[in-house]
Amino acid sequence: MSPDLPATPENHPESVRRLAATLQSLDEAHRRYRLHAAKVVGMGHTELAALLAVADAPGLTPGTLAHELLLSTGATTAVVDRLEKSGHVTRSRHPGDRRSLFLHLTPRGEDTTTTLREAYQYVLSTTGTDETIAEALPQLDSIAAALDAAAREPML
Repeated sequence: MSPDLPATPENHPESVRRLAATLQSLDEAHRRYRLHAAKVVGMGHTELAALLAVADAPGLTPGTLAHELLLSTGATTAVVDRLEKSGHVTRSRHPGDRRSLFLHLTPRGEDTTTTLREAYQYVLSTTGTDETIAEALPQLDSIAAALDAAAREPML
């Protein structure tokens, strides 16, 4: 163990190791699924991530999208250009600031994201009963919150 990293908590270190391995496997499976989904709808994985971000936050600005996707503003402009050209996203000017743009889904973008979300939910529905899935949610929410909090901490 690196001296710069905190020790594994004493509560159930073996279960923590198993959880880490399972989450790494889940992360890889999720990455493969998103790559497959992007291919199915005829776009790259970055375009898919941008499309879903705009679907989750209509009116998103390109700057916020760049921050969300960890892309440069130039790379984000290129992604938005491709999504606009393919008919999935439109840009609209801010009424009070002509330099500012808002991103919105087109009907085609809405149809694509609806289809993707339905397919994703179908796959997830095959993993257990409504009861077993619901029982797992608090732990998954806790894991997501812990990972998000750790990502906001300064680097060691």
